[in-house]
Amino acid sequence: MSLSTILNIGVSGLMTAQNQLSIVSDNISNLNTPGYIRKKLEQNAATVNGVGAGVTTGQVNLSTSTYLQSASLKANSASSQAQAYYELLDQIQGQFGDISEAGNVFNLGDEIFTTFAKAAESPQSTASRQEIVTNLENFLDETTRIADQIQTIRKDADSRISSGVKSVNDLLKNISQLNGVISQAYVTGGDASGAQTTQSQYMDELSKLIDVGVSSNGTGGVTLRTQSGFNLVTKDSYATLSYQSAGNVDADTTFNSIYVTGPDGEKRDFGDHLGSGELMGLTQLRDDTSVKISEQLSEYVSAFADQLNAAHNAASAVPAPTALNGKATDLTLAEAATGFTGTTNLVVTNSSGVIQRRVELNMTAGTWTAYNAAGAAVGTGGYAAATFDTDITTAMGGYGTVSFANGQLSVAAAQTAPGSAGNGISVVEPDTGASTKNGRSFSHYFGLNDLITSSGHTQYDTGLTSTSNHGFTAGDTIRFDLREANGSILAKVDFQIPAGTQMSDLLTELNSTTTGVGSYGQFALSSEGELQFTGYGTPSNKLSVLSDQTSRLNAGGASFTEFFGVGGTPATRIGNFSVSDRISNNLYNLSMAQVDLSAPAGESALVSGDGSGALLMSKIGDASYNFNKAGYSGVGLSSLSRYASDLAGQIGTLASSAEKRRDSAEALSNEATARRSSVEGVNLDEELVNLTTFQQAYNASSRVIQTAKDMYDILLGLV
Repeated sequence: MSLSTILNIGVSGLMTAQNQLSIVSDNISNLNTPGYIRKKLEQNAATVNGVGAGVTTGQVNLSTSTYLQSASLKANSASSQAQAYYELLDQIQGQFGDISEAGNVFNLGDEIFTTFAKAAESPQSTASRQEIVTNLENFLDETTRIADQIQTIRKDADSRISSGVKSVNDLLKNISQLNGVISQAYVTGGDASGAQTTQSQYMDELSKLIDVGVSSNGTGGVTLRTQSGFNLVTKDSYATLSYQSAGNVDADTTFNSIYVTGPDGEKRDFGDHLGSGELMGLTQLRDDTSVKISEQLSEYVSAFADQLNAAHNAASAVPAPTALNGKATDLTLAEAATGFTGTTNLVVTNSSGVIQRRVELNMTAGTWTAYNAAGAAVGTGGYAAATFDTDITTAMGGYGTVSFANGQLSVAAAQTAPGSAGNGISVVEPDTGASTKNGRSFSHYFGLNDLITSSGHTQYDTGLTSTSNHGFTAGDTIRFDLREANGSILAKVDFQIPAGTQMSDLLTELNSTTTGVGSYGQFALSSEGELQFTGYGTPSNKLSVLSDQTSRLNAGGASFTEFFGVGGTPATRIGNFSVSDRISNNLYNLSMAQVDLSAPAGESALVSGDGSGALLMSKIGDASYNFNKAGYSGVGLSSLSRYASDLAGQIGTLASSAEKRRDSAEALSNEATARRSSVEGVNLDEELVNLTTFQQAYNASSRVIQTAKDMYDILLGLV
């Protein structure tokens, strides 16, 4: 071996040691730098003709573990999803308040029952009546506030999704651009560790928003895919996401999908590829959990109002009101008056509560019997559903009228006949065999004496059958939105009301695979006339309504969506309830008493000291009610108090489970990050060992050079 070879070996060792010491210096100086990945320099023995010729350095690499990196990214996604979901769900839970506090919405509901019980003891008290109305208004205001806040939280989730999409696009672009920098350094043998570290940090940020899988692209850069396999970043291109956030958000808002345009230019619904991450957690809360809670709260308030109205319709004010005006049904008179069974009574009383006229309706047989003030039968007859108003007006014998206009029934006591001034009207059910249609009495069905009113439909058991006229204009359009359970779009269907006029014709077209939604689910009409959609799949497909140009019976009538409660419409009911103006403007229109049909002729059948009506309303909290399927609750009998307790418990359980999932996911993420850091992070002890090793290597290389020099000097001295 020549002296020049020895000298070159020493020089190569010296340069390699210097480079290694530089790497160690960088590692030590970045000991506490977040996201820094420990660098390492490849070095290899150089040989010439099988003889050692020193040492050479190679590429500067990062100390990474593909497996640990993948595990860490996956755990980050799961943790961010759980955190985003819990954060917003906790906000929703907070709106309901502590169940142990008087201001909790469900306690406000129970307080109403207590107030009615107290008022039953002093039904003439103005203070008791005012307390009832005030408590009702507080309850309705609070439920409306909660419902509005849920929508505000959904809007916040939607805004965060929009911001998240922008962040994803920026990160994908940056990661792709760094691929080019890294590949160039890889080809030229340069140091790409800085770019690789930055790229790794970008991928960590990206994993918090969406789920990603990483693999090497063969030139030092990375290829990113979702866990479902969709390409996000390739060797020289990247995907872009697009999303249009909603404006105002309410219970029936249909949100847009997140679309992704892949590196190859293909555009798809990103919902099919969104497996975890913050965007997934926000989407779950916005489109599923919050919707179910909102639906269930709306069903509770609707049932509360319906039960309270049932009791109020079974009672009467003292003196009886001169007229009772029902709610808008959007039905024809024939449709509305058909389907009743049992018996009811239209009773006219004077200002002293003495019965002046009673018309008993046998609604099973379609007949009536009129009784005079003495209680004697003075006439009988029959009525037809289509002419119910005129037939029963005839039966009233001048003591009152029945009218029907724009889907609304009204009954009134005549005030112009001799001796009739001050007369009032009541609808009274017998103790046995009371009238009923879809579980509601005659007065309750038409809303003649409702305490809680609504600006829209609150119940969707229309009473229509397959042979009923659907009532909509042929050619009017509805646009349905069909989605999978995860929110991915299946189709948007533009549906036209068919020429056929019966409900069977409407159902046939709705369920058609060409003109309707039959490829994604089926509509069916229940025995009570409720139109229900059941989506295919497990979990089932979901239907919502994007637009509805229909109107039942007339230009001012309810739309298809409002009439049948299709899509998210049932959850919007909660904001429509209020205490009847007739009662809030005159507290003595509050029905605290009941008409006693067994009172002797000439004696008061309606007395001011009677609190039986108030007592009836105080008991509705424990009465059984057939709740509709809503949110996390199925169809079935329950009481208002039990349903409220179950809803409170369900929300608490959801929040508790979400918190546990968040804590578990966070712990797993921390563990995965710690294990990854143990490989990628800087270990000071290890670096100090390396520092000592490469210092000694440097000294050794210096000694080799010095020895070569000394040998040169000796040789030169010999010449």
